[in-house]
Amino acid sequence: MRAALGLLAVCAAALGACSSSATDSPVVQDSTQTRTVTRTATAQPTYLPPPARTVTPQPPGSRLPRGEVERACPYIASTPQENAQHNVADIEGDHVYRTTVLTDLAPVGCRFYFYAGPYEAIADIVPRTFDSALAAHNAMVLTAQRTGSQASGRSDIVPGVDAVLFRTKFFGPDGARDWACAFAKGKVMVVVHTQRTDQSVSALELAKAIASKF
Repeated sequence: MRAALGLLAVCAAALGACSSSATDSPVVQDSTQTRTVTRTATAQPTYLPPPARTVTPQPPGSRLPRGEVERACPYIASTPQENAQHNVADIEGDHVYRTTVLTDLAPVGCRFYFYAGPYEAIADIVPRTFDSALAAHNAMVLTAQRTGSQASGRSDIVPGVDAVLFRTKFFGPDGARDWACAFAKGKVMVVVHTQRTDQSVSALELAKAIASKF
């Protein structure tokens, strides 16, 4: 618990250290004295996470949205038949019937859909590449803070990789109670969403299973 709290404290400090700067200090003169007025401006973060959103279910035969193609995920197997030890179905706790790749992301992302109605997305993997490891780390913290609630830090989910668990939107009927896990690996920040509202273990374990791929 102390490690988790420490991670968030360090993250917040890092963001704060980069978020403010002093402007030029104009000199103001009057008949009796000369005084210097210093104004401090607070800059906005360079990365603003997109608002949390839900994912539309995809029934069999439905046309996928632009930037999403039916294809095997490059980071993890979808079912036990593909890989008995590491697969999304076992980690998330739901059957997968359809797997897609999110081609508009760099690197690409993945999404996994349930085998029965309403054929909702049960999990996805959403990566984003930044200019530096620090920027990716700060983006991880901002994503948890600004798109969710109940953020809880985790250090070294795999060696050298920190993460934050948080609740957010994913499956529409769940509101903003689905668990997600954001982690930073080098210059890449990855958000793993699940449709689980009852526990955060699935999001964390899925993040651990794919972290070495980035």
